[in-house]
This record gives sequence, structure tokens and C-alpha cells, in this order.
Amino acid sequence: MITPPEKQERMKELTSVPKVAWPSIAVFLVIVIGVSVTDYAAIQGHISYTLAMLLNIIWMYPIFHVLHDGVHGAISSKKRLNNFIAQTALLFVWPEVTLKIFRLGHMQHHRFTNASEDPDHYMFGSTWLSTILRWTTFEFNYVVYTLRLNNSTSRRILSTAIPVALLVVVIAVGLCYLGYWKEVLLLWLIPSRVVMFIVGFAFLWLPHLAENADGKLLHMTLAGSSLDNLTAGSTVRLGYNRLMSVLLQWHHLHLIHHMWP
Repeated sequence: MITPPEKQERMKELTSVPKVAWPSIAVFLVIVIGVSVTDYAAIQGHISYTLAMLLNIIWMYPIFHVLHDGVHGAISSKKRLNNFIAQTALLFVWPEVTLKIFRLGHMQHHRFTNASEDPDHYMFGSTWLSTILRWTTFEFNYVVYTLRLNNSTSRRILSTAIPVALLVVVIAVGLCYLGYWKEVLLLWLIPSRVVMFIVGFAFLWLPHLAENADGKLLHMTLAGSSLDNLTAGSTVRLGYNRLMSVLLQWHHLHLIHHMWP
């Protein structure tokens, strides 16, 4: 079947990166302003640290939208601007990992979805406890995955990422030593881990589940690898779309993303 020219043009429009994706920029600015104002209010004593921690979880939650768009180069056709926004967004939640490590791991996930080489196999533990722990630590798995690749690309990425990670650790330990442990713990560490848990569940684990013959939800294993069938790599979950679009940042349509990332 030949796709009509008007539909080809529409598809080209939908899959082309704009000069600036203003919705993504707007989300990024909301996060930056929200976290900055909340931190300032807590440090100045205008709100409690507990309230600030909860607010920062809310502000940080959409960070994956910005980071994910940046990984795919979808924030801007201008590469420097795209990477600057994505890397800055990353600093708010997981500064110990660079954008290049995230991009490498995520692109490998797209290339080998559900196959043995897919780094996101890490998201599926043998027990619920191990699975939940994996949801909150998956960025470290990307580091381990990069180390295991041990090729010229991974070594080049690690050569710049390791100093960044060490710098972040030194700054965090230094702030705690100077008496700012409460700020580090409640305004950054706990909110970022909670957001990591939600991101791991909603965007890396849930989209790659399917029902078996008994109606039980299981990981799409090698039998559902996109290497053999592009449409088998992920799912589309319909229902309550207006709500799910906001809560899951449109990743309930995850299969569409895998087909046209």
C-alpha cells in the first residue's frame, strides 16, 4: 500500500526536530524556577523542609520529559542548545551521571529492546523488593553497562563522566561536612530518589510488560524482542488518556515512540 503524499508530508512534519521545542523548554523552566524558589523558601525558613521536599518531588517529576527529549535530540535541531538543556536538567536530579552516559544506555535500549543486550533488563528483578531497588538506581546500571561495553566510545564517555561523578561526590560530602546535610538530604537526595523510583516504574518498566496466556503481566523477554518484530518491543496502553497523558508524560503510547523515536 502506498502512503498518500499528504500523509507522507504530515509524517515528515511530526518526525522532524523543530529549531526549538518550546513546550519542552517551558517544562524545563518550570522545573528550574520551581526547585529554585522552593529551595530558597526552605533555606530562608519560609516553608518547612518537609514541605519543600514534597514540592521538589512534584517539580522534579517532569524532568524525564526534558531529559528524554534531549537524549533523542528533540529539544532543538541546534545540537549545542539541545544538549545544554538536557545536561542542565540532569543536574537537578542525577548530576553524578552525564548526558552522554544516559544517551548511550538509552540508545542501546532502543537498538536492542528486550534482547539480551538491552541495558533496561536491569529494571526487572527476581522479587518485588529487588525490582523496586532497581527502579531507584537505574542510572548506576547505565554506568556499569558503559563500563562493560569497554570499546572506544564507552571509554571516551567514561573519561569525562568519572571526573564529573567524583566532583559531585566531593561537593555533596563537603556540603554535609559544612553542616548542610539537611539541605542535601531533603532538598535533593530524597526527592531525586523518589523521582527515580517513579521514572523507573512508569517509563522503563511498565511500558515493557505484556500479558501472557494466563493474563499475567510479564516482562517482554527475548520472544518479544524488537530485533525480530519492531512492534513487539513495547506497548500502547489505552484508557483514561487525558489523565495518563499527564501522569505518564505520553509514555503510555510507548510503542509509538519506539517505532518513531
